[in-house]
Amino acid sequence: MVDVPDVHIDPLPGELLVGAPDGAHVLGAATVDSDADGRPDTTVVPEPDALVLGTDVDGDARVDVLTRIGDDGTATTHEVPDWDEGPVPPAPIIDPATGGWVRGG
Repeated sequence: MVDVPDVHIDPLPGELLVGAPDGAHVLGAATVDSDADGRPDTTVVPEPDALVLGTDVDGDARVDVLTRIGDDGTATTHEVPDWDEGPVPPAPIIDPATGGWVRGG
């Protein structure tokens, strides 16, 4: 698997996120238009013995397919399962005791 930068859940425009067991990570900026639709959708990450390509198939800025091309020419492709960012936090409410906004009452 790819070593990814520290957790960063607010990517810059054009950056792709990849899901991991510990949360979302920025894989890098999309620089390759792999399907010729005029929109960069693939990030290329060099490793010591391979190139890893993360591709966003549906335009949601999340990697859907990871492809690893080894230095011996072998290629492996994996579809990345759907991932979420955890449960939606409860809506904020006003605490009757303090008058301040709190999450989840």
